[in-house]
This record gives sequence, structure tokens and C-alpha cells, in this order.
Amino acid sequence: MLRIKPASLFSRSYTFREDLSHRQTCLIFWSKEGQPSRWSVDIGFSQGRFKGEEIAPSLCINPIETSKASAAQLAGESFSADTIEQCQEREDSFYIFEHEPMVCYTLKVLEVSDGKAHVTCSGTLVVDGYAEPYTTATFSIDSWIPVIESPDDWDKLGL
Repeated sequence: MLRIKPASLFSRSYTFREDLSHRQTCLIFWSKEGQPSRWSVDIGFSQGRFKGEEIAPSLCINPIETSKASAAQLAGESFSADTIEQCQEREDSFYIFEHEPMVCYTLKVLEVSDGKAHVTCSGTLVVDGYAEPYTTATFSIDSWIPVIESPDDWDKLGL
């Protein structure tokens, strides 16, 4: 589940459910002999209303290096970006009306079980990068998402 709270003092929170009907939502883990292992997280959410508009938000956290040998070992891992510059450099983004960088975030893998990962992510996202100054909102995600370690894993999910 995703919860977005715009920066305005009197704004209400908006809630969105994960969309597990396609390949947009997953934790991908890959390793290649002689290279560090990597993992990334993408989560697409079902369409809903946000500030009078119909949107389908999504989160994209690009590859993160790890010393872990498998996705199952990621339980307890965390990663954070502390500045908008770090988010832009990594090309991590949050899609509301278009892809925008986040201001900061912390991503955690709480548990990996039965081919799914329990992940949380919270921070501040840019809602409108064209506004002067740009507008932001805080967000929090708490989701169980599929773990993909090989192309065959998509078949197991029927995707």
C-alpha cells in the first residue's frame, strides 16, 4: 500500500494499492560470477484519485549493489538516498503526473518468503517539478511484492 501526504498543512492523505497484474511490480535480484550482486525495486500502483486527478503512481529504485548471494538473504537490507541530487544521479524516480526525482527516501527489505519480499519505503517525493518552488509530498509504502531472480519466475506468476 502507498500513502501520499502533500506538504500542505491541511491536505488529506491519498492511498493506493499495489498493482500485481503485470511485470511492473517486483524486487529483482541478479548476480553474475565475478561481479557484485544487485537488486532493484519497482512498484506500480492501481489507478486512483490524487488532488482531483486520476493517476497510477509508481516507484522506481534502480540497482543497488549487495554482498548477498541470493534474494532470500536480502532480509534486513536497507538503502537510502539523502538528497535530491543523489536521487537524480541514481535516476530513482516516483511517477505521479510524470517521472520526478525524490528528495530523499529509505528502502528496507523486511522479509523474503515464498517468492515475495516485504518492503517498506518512505521519504519525500517531488509532485510537480515545474512549480516554483517545486511541490513535494511525503510518502510511505508497505508492500509484499514478487521476487524475480530469473526470467522463469515471471512464468510462475503467470505474467
